[in-house]
Amino acid sequence: MREVAWVLNVSLSVLSQWNQGFDEHMKPYRIPENRGKASKVRVEQVKAIVKAAEELRANGKRLRLKGFTTNLEQRHNIALSRKTVKEVLIANNLYQARTKRRRPRFYQSLRKAIPNGLLSLDGSEMVIFLDKEAYRFNVELSVDVGTFHHTAFSVGDSETSDEIITVLESHCKNWGKPLGILCDSGSANLSEKTRAYLKAHEIDLISVGPANPKANGTDEGAFSQMKDALGPIHLDFSSPRALARSVLEKLISVYMIMRNRIPVKRKGMTPDQCMTISVSESQRDDERQRLREHISAKARSEDGQVKVDRLHGLVRYLRIRVEPEVMKRAERTITAYEKEAIIAAEEAFVKAVNRKAERKTLPYFFGILRRIQQERDDEVYKRYCYQRYNEQVMLNLERQQQEEPQGPSMDNILSMLVQAVRASTQFVKDLAIRKAREWTLELMASYRYPGALKKQFSDALGNFKDLSLEQKTRIWELIEQFLSPKTTTESVTQFT
Repeated sequence: MREVAWVLNVSLSVLSQWNQGFDEHMKPYRIPENRGKASKVRVEQVKAIVKAAEELRANGKRLRLKGFTTNLEQRHNIALSRKTVKEVLIANNLYQARTKRRRPRFYQSLRKAIPNGLLSLDGSEMVIFLDKEAYRFNVELSVDVGTFHHTAFSVGDSETSDEIITVLESHCKNWGKPLGILCDSGSANLSEKTRAYLKAHEIDLISVGPANPKANGTDEGAFSQMKDALGPIHLDFSSPRALARSVLEKLISVYMIMRNRIPVKRKGMTPDQCMTISVSESQRDDERQRLREHISAKARSEDGQVKVDRLHGLVRYLRIRVEPEVMKRAERTITAYEKEAIIAAEEAFVKAVNRKAERKTLPYFFGILRRIQQERDDEVYKRYCYQRYNEQVMLNLERQQQEEPQGPSMDNILSMLVQAVRASTQFVKDLAIRKAREWTLELMASYRYPGALKKQFSDALGNFKDLSLEQKTRIWELIEQFLSPKTTTESVTQFT
């Protein structure tokens, strides 16, 4: 195969790859996939991009990234992605770095495992119109996360602990106790009365983060479908409030019955059928352990505790009056920011408060913190772009690589061996072979595996088109002796 590669003037690795890529009928085993293999950005491309951007700004035109990238490909034949072009412009101070990292991050979603394991609870406002008078009610609904079964509901004037307990009691009466409930951080859900009821019935409480409706998407989706199905409710006769409530209860009951008879997410079984699946006690224990592991995983880390302690210290130092619910939200939010940004925000906040006392509020502090954190994120991104695509940095790097002393190269060794096989004087042959052997041994010190170096020699030797096959074979035999661990100077001299 090596001799065939030399005759065809292709590298041995390419010929070997051809041989492995086709079967005996010359049909390819697989088609190579080249998507996602981006080319390396060269200094010449960076110069062209910088020059085009400077010309655009000199003409008083605004640099729009999408049109600029298309213009580079059409006029300058530079086919790069919009992200790469943006990073090149940022590195050369022609575009502003702006990151889009959202803080706080999204919360981890819970997996669906067994029926009646995790119960989603939420409330929503429903309106009944009697003649032209509107009556507003709060509907508390429970939905099983695993099966999407609508298990119980309660209609009240507002969302209270009593309404939540009423729904839980109705659910337990029909389906038994769940392992945990998933709810938002509302005051009724996290009240002492609700917590006491859950603790007495050994039900774990899993609360989702603030302003994060997707975390409790089961109940949110249930209310969305319910309101779409019922539509606006108008009654054209005058009646007391109790009649309006009874009508609403009946409509919700009808909806729940019909909804539980429809399969969800292309399953073959309806929610009613899924809820009747028997679950062993070991499965319930495993699910309970998984839910409690999820709760412990969400516990505040040591670094997060330090950030919360700094927040409490700032509040005590400046004597900021904060409501308990606002403080809880602040504790959950501050853990998503860097500690260095929090320290810088504290210093700026204290200076601002000393100038104007009315600025002594937590929203003003978090506004400063958000701005400082955004500046830090932008600076990190800008530094990354500068180190990678700045024109002067790339030129200095190329200059350093060229100024570094070059050791023995493969081309020099092969050129010396070519002179050895073509020389007519024995003294010249011995001198060239001895020098080629020294360079080869020195080159071998930078390789862990001699086979890789041997393969590169074979490919490089095949590129010599002015040598005959016999001369290439003689050079290859010398290279094999150089790479052999038992090779000596006497054996090489005897060979020549």
